[in-house]
Amino acid sequence: MDSNTQKEEFSYAYIYAVAATAGYAIQRANTPLDQIGIDLTIAAVGQQGL
Repeated sequence: MDSNTQKEEFSYAYIYAVAATAGYAIQRANTPLDQIGIDLTIAAVGQQGL
């Protein structure tokens, strides 16, 4: 794995950790979304508006 790929994976891991701590879920984008610049989707988990 080259250093740029390692940096990218570390960035994803950091975002996963921060989002999980805040109670959110992360989904990594598939190829079509990634090609238009969307790498991750962050979503709330559970009930909202309470």
